[in-house]
Amino acid sequence: MRLFSIGFEGYNLGLMDSVIKKMEDIRFQGFKIEERKAGNLLFINYIVNELENESLRQLRDVLKCRIADILSDFIVNDLQHRLVNKIIEDEYYYFETEDREQIKQEVLNAVFKGSGSQSLFGQFKQKWHGFVKQRILEHMDTHNELIVEGFIRFRLKDFMKELIETVDKMVEEVLIEREYNEFIKLLRYFVEIQEPKVREVHILVDDDKKYILLDDSMRVINNDILKELAREISDTEMTYDDLLISSLITIAPSKITIHGYEKIKNTELLNTINKVFKGKVVMSQEGLYPQN
Repeated sequence: MRLFSIGFEGYNLGLMDSVIKKMEDIRFQGFKIEERKAGNLLFINYIVNELENESLRQLRDVLKCRIADILSDFIVNDLQHRLVNKIIEDEYYYFETEDREQIKQEVLNAVFKGSGSQSLFGQFKQKWHGFVKQRILEHMDTHNELIVEGFIRFRLKDFMKELIETVDKMVEEVLIEREYNEFIKLLRYFVEIQEPKVREVHILVDDDKKYILLDDSMRVINNDILKELAREISDTEMTYDDLLISSLITIAPSKITIHGYEKIKNTELLNTINKVFKGKVVMSQEGLYPQN
């Protein structure tokens, strides 16, 4: 007598083998496992000899819960690589092949690099594991056959919708990071082709969170170009952080010392300065006072 049949599409053969191995620990309870091919599907059939109704019901409940455990793990974890891969192929077809493959690799690296439960995919898996298991149990209450891909397609539409949204967020992060890195390369190029207007720049943060720039003689840098940049703040959405970056690129110093850097709460600003002026930045906790 067949208790349950679990079907997989042919390309999931290796994953199906892992499911069979995970079922080994309850094989002793009186059923056997056979494999059967039907078209492009491969089925794992769980077959049992005739038992009394009570024993059969107990065995079926034990097997049902075990299959739900294994398949929910399988769908949320093992299949994720293939699902993410397909989403990127389907949703981002308009990218050039090379570009799409690079984006796919960066997203997959982010998914599987072990970034913990606080990552987008970590949160996604925590949220959905229990829901997926419950829906498998509900299906198996009334059916003795479950085809994994069809189950995902028709019974887990909201799961797939949120997975697509999660992939979209990851792709957006990847594209933003790529644009940022290209921007950093461009700024670094501007700095490298200029002659330093001041050999060393000292950066101070005043009580108004504005930046004061000193030259290597500890005098305030206050030339016409920086005055013009400062005036732009009132005319545009340019911030003091933007002004600082623009000023440093204009001056193109050989060395930058940031005094009292812990006062700068914008860590992204510090990262940008470090990347644009790679190897030229010194962080100091000591404060300084400009000379008159």
